[in-house]
Amino acid sequence: MEAIGVIGIGAMGKGMVCNLLQKGYHVYAYDPSPAAKTWAKEKGATVVESPQAVGSVARVVFTSLPGPAIVEEVMLGADGLFLSLEAGSFVFDTSTIDPATAKRLNQHGVDKGIYYYDCPVSGGPAGSAAGTLTIMVGGDEAKLPEIMDYLRTIGKEIFYLGESGSAQVAKLCHNSVVAVITAALGEAFSVGAKAGVDPHKLAAVMDKGSAHNRVLSVFGPNILYGTYENTVFSLDHMHKDLQLYAQTAREQQVPVLVGGTVAQMYEAAKAQGKGSWDSSAVCTVTEELAHTTIAR
Repeated sequence: MEAIGVIGIGAMGKGMVCNLLQKGYHVYAYDPSPAAKTWAKEKGATVVESPQAVGSVARVVFTSLPGPAIVEEVMLGADGLFLSLEAGSFVFDTSTIDPATAKRLNQHGVDKGIYYYDCPVSGGPAGSAAGTLTIMVGGDEAKLPEIMDYLRTIGKEIFYLGESGSAQVAKLCHNSVVAVITAALGEAFSVGAKAGVDPHKLAAVMDKGSAHNRVLSVFGPNILYGTYENTVFSLDHMHKDLQLYAQTAREQQVPVLVGGTVAQMYEAAKAQGKGSWDSSAVCTVTEELAHTTIAR
């Protein structure tokens, strides 16, 4: 039974653990949360006490972590993963971080003979649980045939974007578009509601017309029913991703005229204490300014 490590047993990591176990792998899991450790043990994973301990028993490791600083600490810290991984090992970092950090970690891997891939994902906790995530991949193309079976244990659609950092660029661009569409839906539904048009009927028109988009199917129910505390993808995480997107755009000298405006709306919602709510709660900013509610 081949050993695979999973570091980060949150909303996304849980699905990865379950799918790897179902595929017959011996999963070694690490998370600082006592509740996450208990959950992993109950599912059949072997829980270890540090990232370094994961690297000492597995040559293939998935990580799912909140942001760049934590990813770097897990990889390179005092009890970091790279301290114990053998040359020839693979690291699939499914976290969403900035491209510069991904490139830096890749270089550390190259120096040690470790293959580090930035592999941000889309599909949310439901996609993770079902093993149907969309995976963006950046890193050494020569090893793709060797790693595809591992990636297919957690995902369905797999896209190779190019060298290290490329996948993070793609994920940040992707999430910026999702954020913009979400805010646009909130605005349009607010206009419709105040003008006397049922937002549910408006959504049905959009679903069949040129405005059709997947954001509506994923986040639409929360917007239409006002169930913003039903978190599909947290506002805190989207806010973080938009900051990283703006940083990347600045580095490329691209003006962020649309994304920057929408980012300010997420900033406002976060300041209102809605960070733990679903990212669609950005729509409440428009609702409050318009003195209306979309939910009927």
